[in-house]
Amino acid sequence: MNSAEFNNWCRIELLLVKATECLKKAFEQTWQHKHKVAWSNSPECGQHFTNNAGLTVYRHVGKIQKGYLEAGDIGKWDLSIFNAIFTMTDLNKDKVFQANLKRLMSIRNSIAHHSDKKISTQEYQQYWTQLKGILLFLGVTDEELDDIIHSQSSDSKMYIMSENVRKSNELKQEGNNLVKKQEFRMAATKYTDAITLPGLPDGDLSVLHSNRSFCYHKLGKYAQALEDAKLSKRLNPEYLKAYIRLGMAYMSLEKYDKAIKNFDRALSLDMNNDEIRQMRSEARKLKGLQERDNDQSIKDLSLKSLKRMQKFKDMENWDEIQKMLFSENPALEHVWAGHEYRDNQNYRMAAECYKKAADMRSAEGMYNLALFMIHGHGVSKDYPQALKLLLEVSKFDAFDKHNAPVVGVKEAEHSLALGYYEGTIVEKSTELAVVWYEKAISHRSGMSANNLALMYMNGDGVVKNVKQAEQLFLCALNYGDPNAMDNLVTLYLTSGNINKAEKWNEKSKKLGSDIARQREKAITQMTLEANADISDVIEWEKERNLPFENMTIHERIFRKHSHKHPDQSGVLEALESIRNKSDSISPTRLTKGGYKYDLELLAKRKDKSEFSNRMYLAVLNYMEAIHTFFSIARRSIVVLDNDSRSFIRRLAMCYKLEHFVGTMPINSREDIRKHVLLLLSCSDRAVALSDNIDELAFNQDCRICHAILNMKSDENMDFLSECIKKYPNNKFFLEIRGCLYNFINKHESALRDFNRVEEISKDDVDNLYHKAATLKLMGRKKQAKDAYTKFLSVASEDHRKVPEAYYAMGLCSMVNGDTASIMRHYEQGLNAEEKQIPFFLPYDSTSKDLLALVPQITGGTRKVKETPVVKLADPLRKDLIVEHRRGTRDFGKIMSDTKHSKVNVTAKPSKSQSAPLSWVGLKPIFLNEIDPTSDHVLDGFVLELTLITVPFNNSMSISFVAEDSNSDVQRVSLYNCDKKLTLAIGAKISIINPYLRTAMDGKPLVRIDDPNSVIVSPHHIVDMCHCCGKGQSKFSCSKCKRAKYCSKECQVSDWKEYSHKLICMP
Repeated sequence: MNSAEFNNWCRIELLLVKATECLKKAFEQTWQHKHKVAWSNSPECGQHFTNNAGLTVYRHVGKIQKGYLEAGDIGKWDLSIFNAIFTMTDLNKDKVFQANLKRLMSIRNSIAHHSDKKISTQEYQQYWTQLKGILLFLGVTDEELDDIIHSQSSDSKMYIMSENVRKSNELKQEGNNLVKKQEFRMAATKYTDAITLPGLPDGDLSVLHSNRSFCYHKLGKYAQALEDAKLSKRLNPEYLKAYIRLGMAYMSLEKYDKAIKNFDRALSLDMNNDEIRQMRSEARKLKGLQERDNDQSIKDLSLKSLKRMQKFKDMENWDEIQKMLFSENPALEHVWAGHEYRDNQNYRMAAECYKKAADMRSAEGMYNLALFMIHGHGVSKDYPQALKLLLEVSKFDAFDKHNAPVVGVKEAEHSLALGYYEGTIVEKSTELAVVWYEKAISHRSGMSANNLALMYMNGDGVVKNVKQAEQLFLCALNYGDPNAMDNLVTLYLTSGNINKAEKWNEKSKKLGSDIARQREKAITQMTLEANADISDVIEWEKERNLPFENMTIHERIFRKHSHKHPDQSGVLEALESIRNKSDSISPTRLTKGGYKYDLELLAKRKDKSEFSNRMYLAVLNYMEAIHTFFSIARRSIVVLDNDSRSFIRRLAMCYKLEHFVGTMPINSREDIRKHVLLLLSCSDRAVALSDNIDELAFNQDCRICHAILNMKSDENMDFLSECIKKYPNNKFFLEIRGCLYNFINKHESALRDFNRVEEISKDDVDNLYHKAATLKLMGRKKQAKDAYTKFLSVASEDHRKVPEAYYAMGLCSMVNGDTASIMRHYEQGLNAEEKQIPFFLPYDSTSKDLLALVPQITGGTRKVKETPVVKLADPLRKDLIVEHRRGTRDFGKIMSDTKHSKVNVTAKPSKSQSAPLSWVGLKPIFLNEIDPTSDHVLDGFVLELTLITVPFNNSMSISFVAEDSNSDVQRVSLYNCDKKLTLAIGAKISIINPYLRTAMDGKPLVRIDDPNSVIVSPHHIVDMCHCCGKGQSKFSCSKCKRAKYCSKECQVSDWKEYSHKLICMP
């Protein structure tokens, strides 16, 4: 080590120590002046400070620094703590003092990056000149400065520092060598010896604690590893490895949220580090496992295949059957051999077998090989190759020629959905996760149905929808995922339906669920408390013999109140509907994107309004940006030439004008993201070399593009905060961060950002709308109405948010029940819709749908369009109807073949179903109360259903699909039917003692063995729509003439979604 350069570094360190002493003295003097009492270095002083003037500082610093502040011992406060105190409190707001403090921290941060502890003479002179001026301002005399630089005591300090640094470097190197030999215990001892040396700089200590943390982690001492990682971070908050060690320690302690947060921080320091991304992906995957308990893990697959293989091996003539299967599908032999090796934990041989099957284009082999690549079993972890295999499998047909599922397809789709949801094998995208979950559900994946239900239950990446979540959980149970049962209990508990929660928890407990056993006592207590709270409602229900099993407590109270006050029922119902739905309203919603906007139409309108002109310019810039991107994307390297700059400027201009126009096409979104990130890195380097105004403007455009393209990324909040720190007067960074704060329900933080934008640009139209929406979300209805009024005063009449502003003001008026105001705003919104650009019609607004309830019930002239959205969105409904229609077609083909006059394909049921001797005391039951995972007869219950498909008689039974009053669906098979029953689509039946049976295909159905247990109601739905179920349908299929429809939309949907062509015959 060059002694002269090292001495220079030591002198600067000593000057920084002196500066810290000066700030300590300044703090003590200011404190005594303000409080008329001396600071006593006691916990009492520390708590007084952190609870009052220093509260903001306390919230800002790290956990260890919080401890130092609480202790009140300012001898342990470092330069960063004093900096926070003087910048975040009003102890000293002198502008010159603040400027010197800023320069001091800049020097300190610069010195921290000299990892080699060398400062050249030229650098030293620059630092010395700056520090001398700062220290003189802080009260240090010239004589004191001379003493620090030249005195014998300083030389002695430098010598000690020099010797200790040299010793610590030697010990650190010895420790590093031991780590390479995997002798972690001895390495930790070496790092400890180095740490105990006095006078080491913070940077050195940070590295040593980080290294020891790594050793402790390898030794399984995770708590000690965590403490060392925290110390490393405190000593150097910009040290990358400190955050990596924190993430590793938190992962091992199963605190995955904190692990992900620290990996995110590490990535913010090194955006292109794939190793950190992989560790974060692993943390996200483990977090998902912890929350869902349904991952396609190797262990789970082993258990499943062991049961399946054992079942096959118990069959007679197994050897002949196996030989036949292998001759028909040679790849299956390799797949099953892979399963055998996998189940015996010989992953290397299993991977080789799966590879052979994959080479033969086996979906199951390719899927299992991808899974091994994700988990690193038998092969190296390879996310890109795993992704490639999963995408390839997802292109296979999900069902074979016999309509049997092709193993590997829905599993691959589920894995892709998990990857996008967690951000593991691909960049995180809840939007694409939903797409893949829905695709897997359409191929009968119970795990995907369960996971998508969780998203709807929690409002995680989708609008919260309790009914949709319930349907999906029930669908998951029908498709065989037992985890859905405990989740369904959680749903009922959170939505206030304690009766259902109790029943399903009991079913889950019988299946051996530990979760069900743990919460049984709590649910019982909740039931007792709820019944005590509504004892008068229970008495009222008993007097009138009213059912309540399928109702929430709130609905039961509402029913009683409506009965006693029928004149208020309409308004009460509207308020109840709004109470249930309004939580799902979000302040911003992305709509259609890019080329879907007609440039010619906008060109005709652009001179008529400011908004149309902004739209025109936004679309024009977007189209030119995309065109430029496809020309530069072909290059092998990324350079900051004119084309790249034009691409960024055009895209940023689009985002600044109307960001929703620039929604990227899914197939190229990832490539554009990566390209923008690379251009941003180039721009950051260019800015570091030059403060040219044009370069700074381009850098801001790069950052805007990166922020918008990564809106839902976990790192985006930190990235935007960094942008705002660098460019405090750029309103776009503040607006984007404000929207993100709203997305994570931090509305106060969002409001601060929007207020700051208002200071920068008083009449920014979009910001005024965001501010109003934020105030509404915070419950400040009056302020929100005022903000909406201000927005309307400056917005063009065709601005896309004008109708929404009126509808939102109407919702705000609900607080004081101002019906006239509600109706006025509703009508204003409708009138504003007429001035909208055609792209935004029909106008999509949750606020409008909620608000429309009030004018409809209180005599308004406008009616709300009724759309059975939830019913038609049920994936189980679609699956059962299509399967029934396919069965109807196939049976017809078989019966038309003269060689097959009769088909007998059934199995003896494990239970016996019959009509009761007495019908007294029968209780109603609904499909969402019946456990579809096990065979059982529901004695003493009656199930009321409506047929939603045309029944067909296969000579053994009459089969059809039916729904109950909650729109839940199930298959029904009626056996032994000698008597004449009028069964047709739209018929209403009651089944007494229904038998829920697991059929031969492994899926549930309602079986009726005794026709006397079926009552057909004389009241049926006449001319029932074959799609949505409405009666009095006026339209018919032009080809078969039998299918009825209430609208053209239903006919199109029935043809496309429900495969009407399967049964459409003249």
